Amino acid sequence: MTEEVQTADDQFPTLVYKGKGPHSRAGGTYDYAAANDQEDLDAKLADGWFTTLPEAIDAHDKPAAVKSDNAPATRAELETKAKELGIQFGKKTNDAELSASITKALAKE
Repeated sequence: MTEEVQTADDQFPTLVYKGKGPHSRAGGTYDYAAANDQEDLDAKLADGWFTTLPEAIDAHDKPAAVKSDNAPATRAELETKAKELGIQFGKKTNDAELSASITKALAKE
């Protein structure tokens, strides 16, 4: 019995999926498209397509929270930045005080 080696050319065309579209599925709809080569696949993946239907459904049904660029920094982000800048802080230091210390230290740089 010989084992066949799959080359990159054997992978195409392949299908990619989105969790919403003209085709029916349990609980919603989906769409699919062909990717004819690696460049086409990379472009489609960058445009929000997925290599499997379950991934596409999950991404559509349970979208990941996207942090806005204008959203305030989280406590963990503030603490990380303060440590990078060598700013002393404790448990009693609130977020506003820590943010002000970071802003002041960055202004000195």
